[in-house]
Amino acid sequence: MSKITDKFEALVQEKKLPFSKETIESGHHLYRVQFRISDEKLLVVELIIQDSDDAYVDAQIIYRKLHMLNDRAQEDKALALMNELNEIKTGYYNVYLAGDGEVFLRTLMRVGEDIDPLYQTLIVGSTIAKNVIGEIQAQLG
Repeated sequence: MSKITDKFEALVQEKKLPFSKETIESGHHLYRVQFRISDEKLLVVELIIQDSDDAYVDAQIIYRKLHMLNDRAQEDKALALMNELNEIKTGYYNVYLAGDGEVFLRTLMRVGEDIDPLYQTLIVGSTIAKNVIGEIQAQLG
């Protein structure tokens, strides 16, 4: 484990944020965190931190299943909405449509031993995801 992942784990434990962890391809670290954003909606967030002892590593945060586009006839409408959200509402985060119809939010960043920016990005993104979910539901049902 690197100093960065050690510090991240210590911080989320200090904040009492429940998480699970597994090692994925190339030894990278995958963390899963859940945020309750409404009575009926639980937001699953995946955080991947590059396995390295370097001073800075890459990290990716993915806010899963904001919406499932089950009607592929709405794909053009969904993509236009995502473009609008990416231009106006998401900042450093981007909304994507996966091949299976999943709509997710993602951001990439570099992180060093000061992992507070990573933690803040994780928390802020959950609020952005909550707002994006509302807009997607309003327009796509």
